[in-house]
Amino acid sequence: MTSAPEWATARTQDDEALEVLRLDERRGLGVRALRGFAAGETMHRFAGVVGEAICQHSLQIDALRHISGTRYIGYLSHGCEPNARLDMAGFTLVALRAIAAGEVVTIDYAETEDRLHRQFACGCGAAACRGWIHGRSEGPNAEGQAWLENHAAG
Repeated sequence: MTSAPEWATARTQDDEALEVLRLDERRGLGVRALRGFAAGETMHRFAGVVGEAICQHSLQIDALRHISGTRYIGYLSHGCEPNARLDMAGFTLVALRAIAAGEVVTIDYAETEDRLHRQFACGCGAAACRGWIHGRSEGPNAEGQAWLENHAAG
């Protein structure tokens, strides 16, 4: 594992732009915008610990490496129609559309992860919600297949 360079962990102006908070009992921790962002605006530059291990709050950099120990990035909520995206080459969080102050920041986990630490039923509420969330290189696990079958019938 390698740790972030000192310059990457220094406090910056975007320390006042985002916050981690408990959204509710079902969703757990998430990230909220403390100010508005324009579409295409870089919301945060991140750093952390890079290694091979996948854990609950890590994000995939490439086929072999993940980053964890980030200030905000590991706590972003999933959304099937996200309002932000991660640029894993530049280690930035970028707004996909205008984001208002107070809005929860979301990314599509399948955009960065080949395999998730844990698959889950989605409750994002998007019109195009996929229902069961898994990595882009894996299909639904047994629990996900059962969940999808149950919800397709009902």
